Amino acid sequence: MKKFILVFLLSLFTFYVILLLAQSQGYYKTRSEKAKILTDEQIAKFEKDVQDGRNIDITEYTLYKDKDYTNDISTNIYKVSLKLETVVDKTIKLIFNSASHAVND
Repeated sequence: MKKFILVFLLSLFTFYVILLLAQSQGYYKTRSEKAKILTDEQIAKFEKDVQDGRNIDITEYTLYKDKDYTNDISTNIYKVSLKLETVVDKTIKLIFNSASHAVND
């Protein structure tokens, strides 16, 4: 039973670290920015449409369409990771504050 709890807690911590790293490295921001990058062909097409006086819609010139891949599982894991982050943060602060008081006294 103790091994099961240990494996479960390690799994939660691993998910937390993965989501935290993905967020801190700008993975989601980079993915959304890629959808807005224009290629040379699309820029040429855009410039031609402007010269011809056509109505411009930016979605016609983007390479990628934004897709939302979030689901209930990823949303719930993200919520758990946020709660775990606060617990880990409080625990680390408590440990260092206790160590600081022990050293200063």
